[in-house]
Amino acid sequence: MMCTHTVTHIFLPSVYLSYFQSFSLLQGPSEMPLVRIEVCDFKSYRGHQTIGPFKNFTSVIGPNGAGKSNLMDAISFVLGVKSAQLRSSQLKDLVYRGRRLAKENPDGSMAVGDEDEEGEGDGTARKAWVSAVYLDAEDKEWTFQRTVSTTGASEYKLNDRVVTYSAYNAAFVSHNILVKAKNFLVFQGDVEAVASQSPRELSKLVEQISGSLELAAEYEKAKEEQDKATENATFNFSKRRGIAGEIKQYKEQKGEAERFEAMEQERVSSLSVTVMLLIFPRTR
Repeated sequence: MMCTHTVTHIFLPSVYLSYFQSFSLLQGPSEMPLVRIEVCDFKSYRGHQTIGPFKNFTSVIGPNGAGKSNLMDAISFVLGVKSAQLRSSQLKDLVYRGRRLAKENPDGSMAVGDEDEEGEGDGTARKAWVSAVYLDAEDKEWTFQRTVSTTGASEYKLNDRVVTYSAYNAAFVSHNILVKAKNFLVFQGDVEAVASQSPRELSKLVEQISGSLELAAEYEKAKEEQDKATENATFNFSKRRGIAGEIKQYKEQKGEAERFEAMEQERVSSLSVTVMLLIFPRTR
């Protein structure tokens, strides 16, 4: 009987389900489905190996040590996931390391040869690379390749052209493959971890999956600007109300001044008449 164990699950955008006792790849209707994975001297994969083609649902099963986890690591690696999540402390540890083991010859003597097991020896490669081949809506293949050397240096290629990590990741984002949001890779233990999270942690997880967490800094900056604008608007509104009150007061004062001037002119006119009457009394 074949012995299997729970390794991990891979999900591409649009579908979120769990499958156990195997390594499962489930692809929903997305802009670019994964067609195949090519590896070369990556972890336990010696030489150039092609894994695929992948269908809408593909399950990889096998006994312990068959390399199911390493396939998950290969897909994670080419997507740009950090080494901490690839079960390696350093990127250089991802390069295939051959081990020279002693074998018994037919004549009873011992011979030393390279084996496809991880370890130190003359079979160690100098670099490893993983390519992920996607197919877009126009049946055009997009090849994403990441290479790592024994020094730990990484190189990124998009359709066989060397690019920066920013351009590499931007190409993924343009096809709704959000590596930083981790909305399609579910590592072993992630389901249990989510089930035990607090409401605040779940909220943060939703923000991370949706990609809104990447806009947190921009959101805070925009919110700060909005608060300043609101404060300025409130201040200007209060200032406007104050000015409107002053205008009303000045209008009232103007009206009183105009009435005073009219009454003053009337008083002067009456006084002039009185003086004239006193100087020139009426003759009977």
